[in-house]
Amino acid sequence: MISRYAARTAAFAAAYLAIFWLSGQLGPVMLLTPIAVGAIWLVAQTRYALRRFDVIALATTSMVAGTLDGAGLLQTFTIGVWAVVPALFFAMLLERWLPGYWLGHGDRFRRTRASFGRLAGAAALTAVAGLTIQELILPGTGLLHAAFQLLRDTAIIVLLTLATRAVRRTRQPRTHRGGLSVVR
Repeated sequence: MISRYAARTAAFAAAYLAIFWLSGQLGPVMLLTPIAVGAIWLVAQTRYALRRFDVIALATTSMVAGTLDGAGLLQTFTIGVWAVVPALFFAMLLERWLPGYWLGHGDRFRRTRASFGRLAGAAALTAVAGLTIQELILPGTGLLHAAFQLLRDTAIIVLLTLATRAVRRTRQPRTHRGGLSVVR
């Protein structure tokens, strides 16, 4: 179990560093943002119940990315906060508003619109949290750029969540359940 966790974390760190570097190079054109990747990763790791280690790995990886980008010591800590807080916020909101949604638990009892609305709400609040922390660290984002960033981050988080969940559901074995079960 530990070796698989280490391998997953190392693969995430490599992908996160590449996305962080690309988002710095491409700027607002980059569709896949570090906040969205961190949020999806924390949600995907929920089933292993090692959230404290996941948060430490995300913070460390983002601080390494900031260091590779040329940030100083204090700025790397603020980059770590910028990466961890929105991602943790999304994971906690999704766990609270849609328990078991990521794993497909309770799908028979949830309405699709209500689930999508809660997912979109959690993604929007995550994007707002990321933009707020970004404005505290580096003020001066224009109104148009901020609106674009909010829409982009919200859409990417929702689309990544839905796509990853759809892939997970296609891998699971399908069991046919009849309308009624009789137990004697």
